[in-house]
Parts: sequence; C-alpha cells; structure tokens
Amino acid sequence: MKTKPRRFVICSDNHGDMADATATEALFKFIEDYKPDTRIHAGDNWDFRNLRKGASDEEKAASLEDDWDCGSKFLEKFFKGGSTNVFLRGNHDERIYDFRESATGLLRDYAADGIKRIEALMRKLDAKMLPYDAELGVYELGKLTVLHGYHAGVGATRQHANIFGNCAFGHIHTIESAPVASREPAEARSIGCLCRRDMGYINRKTAKLRWAQGWAYGVLFDDGTYQLFQTRNIGGRYYAATEIKSY
Repeated sequence: MKTKPRRFVICSDNHGDMADATATEALFKFIEDYKPDTRIHAGDNWDFRNLRKGASDEEKAASLEDDWDCGSKFLEKFFKGGSTNVFLRGNHDERIYDFRESATGLLRDYAADGIKRIEALMRKLDAKMLPYDAELGVYELGKLTVLHGYHAGVGATRQHANIFGNCAFGHIHTIESAPVASREPAEARSIGCLCRRDMGYINRKTAKLRWAQGWAYGVLFDDGTYQLFQTRNIGGRYYAATEIKSY
C-alpha cells in the first residue's frame, strides 16, 4: 500500500536583514496553505557582510545583531510545523566559521560565540545542519539532491547539472534549469532568492540583473521520485498550486 506523497518546500538566499519583505511574506503564506512536511533552507540565511574579505568600512560597521535577528526569526518561522527540517549553510553563513579560523583574540572569540548561537538555534528548531562543503553539504531528498551551490556565472546551472545531476540549488539568485545529456533524464534547477536586489556590495555588478525571487516546492514519492514546482515573482505577486491532484 502506497503512502501519501510527502510535501516539501525549498528556499534559499534571504540574506538576513537584506530579505525582501514581499517575497518572504508570500513564502510564509504559501507554507501556511501548503503545509509541507519537509522544509529545506538551501543557505545564505544570514548575510554576514561585515565578515567578508574585502568588506568596506561601512559594511564592517553594519550591525551583526540586526542581521542575526532577522535570519534567526526567518528560520524560526520557516521551520515551525515541519516534521523534517534541514539547513544547508551557504557561503555567506560559512563566513562566521571561516572567521573563527582566521581571526585572532577577541574577534575569534566573537566568531566562536556566534557559532554557538547558530548551533543552539538548530537544536531549538530540531533542524539538521550541514556545512558549506561540496561533498558533505548536500542533502538527498529521495532522488533530488539539494545544495546551496558551488559555481557562479551564466554557466553555473549547467556545471551543477554535470556534477550533481538532478538537483536544486540557490547561490546564484536566478531561476533557470539545465538538463544533463544522458540516458537517464536529469536536470539542475536554480530556485531563485528571497533577498533584495539593492544590497550595497552588488550594486555595480550586472549579474544582479538576472536575479529572480522565488522558491521551489513539490511532492516526494515512496520510491524517491519527485515532482518539483517553481514559484517566482510575477509583477510583485507569487503564484503557486497548493492543491496537487493525480490523474
């Protein structure tokens, strides 16, 4: 006897206090209606711009607390009600872990304290956390591999398809897909972002013109196969099917 397909949702790249209010509000309303069993955050929940290499004086002066609070509240709301919760650290989230290794004295202690707060939050939310690592930082949702993303640029989706096959990822903030030329059909999906397009350090980068806000969701079947859907920003609105039927 087959069980009812498990519903899941995957989001990525809200970037802490850089989150887009309209996009995040739409996501939470969708979750309230769709009620996914499995909830996966694919990384860059925090921005941590003041910890990045080459940060400007203005970025270094930014409040880490505001960033921390916004990201933490996002995860609390996102994971509430989920039976399986997974957080994949992105390259921005990983900055505080890198900072612990590269900083000295009080700064290193500050980073260590931040990491303790992250780990305590994961325990509180009953969420499995994976590092930003191309081998250890991927989550197998049946036959769909979920990851943050390890390539950038216009060819990134193709590169992920060639390496990971059927996968869904964030990182590049676009919504696009790329198939794998093989006997077994496979494709990579870039699922979009939930952040604003006016973050200071990206203002002069033309890559942001390709950014698209949205998230992915679907159903997972007993044998590991799945149906994946994409929601995107269309004129400031987000359209999704919360009731899925089979025929």
